[in-house]
Amino acid sequence: MDKSLPEQDAKGPRRSTRSKNSKSKVSQDTKNDPTDTTAAVAAIDSTKTKTEKKTSNEKKLTKSSLVENDSTKEQKMNNSDADTTIGLVTDAKEASTDKANKGSDTSSTKKKRTSSSNDAGTSAPKESKKRTKVEPQRITERDELTRLWDAEEAMKKNGSYTFRIMSWNVAGLRALVKKQPNALSEIANRHNIDVLCLQETKLQNDHVTDPKLKLKGHLLEEQGYDSHWSCSTAKKGYSGTAVFIKRREITTVGVEENISSKATAKKKQATLGSFFDASNKKTDSKDPYDTKLVNGSGDATVNGDNHLTNLIPLQVSSSMGKEEHDMEGRIITMDFPLFTLANVYVPNSGQNLERLSYRTKQWDKDLLSFMKQKEEERGLPVIWLGDLNVAHKAYDCWNDGAKHLEKQAGTTKEEKESFQMQLDTAEGAYIDAFRHLYPDAKGHYTYWSQRAGNRAPNKGLRLDYFICSNSLFEDTKDAKVLVRDSYMIPEQEGSDHCPIVLELEIRK
Repeated sequence: MDKSLPEQDAKGPRRSTRSKNSKSKVSQDTKNDPTDTTAAVAAIDSTKTKTEKKTSNEKKLTKSSLVENDSTKEQKMNNSDADTTIGLVTDAKEASTDKANKGSDTSSTKKKRTSSSNDAGTSAPKESKKRTKVEPQRITERDELTRLWDAEEAMKKNGSYTFRIMSWNVAGLRALVKKQPNALSEIANRHNIDVLCLQETKLQNDHVTDPKLKLKGHLLEEQGYDSHWSCSTAKKGYSGTAVFIKRREITTVGVEENISSKATAKKKQATLGSFFDASNKKTDSKDPYDTKLVNGSGDATVNGDNHLTNLIPLQVSSSMGKEEHDMEGRIITMDFPLFTLANVYVPNSGQNLERLSYRTKQWDKDLLSFMKQKEEERGLPVIWLGDLNVAHKAYDCWNDGAKHLEKQAGTTKEEKESFQMQLDTAEGAYIDAFRHLYPDAKGHYTYWSQRAGNRAPNKGLRLDYFICSNSLFEDTKDAKVLVRDSYMIPEQEGSDHCPIVLELEIRK
């Protein structure tokens, strides 16, 4: 509407009021001066004329304003029609831009909300998991390794004897012998093994001596090995260890008579009392060993070059001195003249980790104390070997980093830390032989799940070890025995584990 019309209506009454006031003033003046009648009438007429002219002019202005407003409205309508087409295009563009901006604003708002919620602590854990999530490794290809030691060359050059120790978890000895009766004899001959250590035999004492099973006195007897057994008395068909030690023919040279004489040591237990102090004259009460020599001060040789007595254990024992461990038949210890060797089957923590605490807080600590005591009492380096039931480092597990491994026996944080604790004793007193010799070797495992069919694709774990005193790696002038090589034999079948080998140089 035109804004001039109300203004006119508002002013009208005021003009009328002024007119009345003028008349009143004139009348008052007239009353005051009755003789001046003509002047009063003239003043009234003049005021009236002025008022009428002013009113006429305002009406003209009002009509002109109305015409102008109508013209303006028509022009605006025309302009509006003209702008409609442009508006449609512009609106479409603006709508598209607004939509994009809205999406951007929404995304920005979400980010702000996420950031705000993180600050409040509501979504912080999820964000943290996403940032720290690491995909598990996938290592199934086996690196090629170059053998570090040449036994024949060492014998020719230095007269050193290479003493080979093999460890194998057979996952049931009766089953292995039934399916592959020649497996042990073939592998012992092929690799010229001096000591063969088995774990998880799953035997009772009556199985060992059962003539139908033909184990003790039969298994590897023809190949020249004597056997020693430790069986579980806590549970049937459970745990168990065994060792097979190569027999030796001893040649002595009489010092006084300067003559040669031979005595065949058909040993059934390992003690050589003629060569050592009375404190070392200990024998296994079950199977005494009596070796006769022509002269106690003579030199025993192997292949004419090395001290044979260094290859024969002084004592074999199946006790750690703790009944709770001994009753499961998990250890056989051999005291050789230059070192102590222990065949060990470390307890599995269980499918639901029900034995994790026993394994890490009791067994691991007691085993370490036992080996340290042996080392201190004898003043000689120690080696413990076997299925130690832990995949220690990242390269010891094909899919290290997989979430389920945190709660799987052999790959828990507690087991790894407990194992590391053993190695770190006395500032690194003990060393994992294979990983020390081959620190970056990948794909070298000793166990594969048969149920999952993991052996063919090499999806395995390294659970079997040789742990050695660090002095066995110190190649000094006075060193008599040194670790020279360690390796796996993954092609050997018959168990879900494969055999592993340690080579020691025994110097002249």
